[in-house]
Amino acid sequence: MLNRAIPISSLIALGGLLGGLLGGLPAASADRAPERPNTPKNIDQTPPLVPIPNARVTKNGLLVGGQPTPDQLKAIEEAGYRTVITLRAESETGDEGEQATVERLGMKFVSIPVPGPSGLTESNARTLAKALGEQDALPAVVHCKSGQRASALLGLKAFVVDRVSAAAAMDLAKSLGLTKLEAALRERITEICKADKSRNCEDLR
Repeated sequence: MLNRAIPISSLIALGGLLGGLLGGLPAASADRAPERPNTPKNIDQTPPLVPIPNARVTKNGLLVGGQPTPDQLKAIEEAGYRTVITLRAESETGDEGEQATVERLGMKFVSIPVPGPSGLTESNARTLAKALGEQDALPAVVHCKSGQRASALLGLKAFVVDRVSAAAAMDLAKSLGLTKLEAALRERITEICKADKSRNCEDLR
């Protein structure tokens, strides 16, 4: 007959072989600290909201708003944020010691000075995109003094770098709290539209 019983001695030998192979694998340890992943688990999910002034959070890992206090910077680090990007100019006051605090907490600090409407440039938009595109940059905080420059530059980045429509860029900025710099952002996008006829600007209101 073809279907013969497997000798017990063979089963014992097979069991020993499997036991040897499995025994060579590293065992999970409850005491072992989990490795830090290359990318945060909450990318493409709304990150934790830390109550900085005029705070907004996005589903792609950003906390946007005004100047964090030292205690809020600590809360930002504890919430898992990895990068803090300030748009405040060096001449401004009220953020003294921020870079030292951020770096002491183990986060990356990036400065992109945006002094006001004149700082809403394509160059600054691309610099912001580059900072956010770095490996392990997210989740990240993008802030200025009140959040106006942060929301405006993120809207400009969406238009210049991400190539969304003019109206979509404006809507994004307004969803992040843009009010005072709305006219300045609209003017800047209009200038780009006039220079580049390939852009989708027909729906700009």
